[in-house]
Amino acid sequence: MDRIEPGMGCCRVAREHVGLSCDRGQQLACGRTALACRLDRAPEDAGRMFKSLMSTFPDRLAMFADEAIQAGRVDAFVRVAARVCAALPTKAERHSFRDQFASCIPADDLSAFDTQMAAEWRRLRGK
Repeated sequence: MDRIEPGMGCCRVAREHVGLSCDRGQQLACGRTALACRLDRAPEDAGRMFKSLMSTFPDRLAMFADEAIQAGRVDAFVRVAARVCAALPTKAERHSFRDQFASCIPADDLSAFDTQMAAEWRRLRGK
């Protein structure tokens, strides 16, 4: 896998260059597999993968939270999710974002998300 980003035809650039593409389900499967591999082999780099996946598949946050839980890296998910969520322009969007995984992660981690998201929201808006 070369990349995961919004609007991609395939995560492998060489395939795209010759006109091949994958459907969204295949792209999501590749992304989830890449995330599981990253969490297992290079967890220190998982933040970038979470960010790419969240921007590419913003409606699949529970799936990414589940991968983080399985790998014991909910902290990495929470850290990135808080930054991504805080950058959303409306309160409704932020609530919708949070609601996708609120029932998936432990209460302590959800509380950490809320704290980090609020701090990042204030930082971004100069409050």
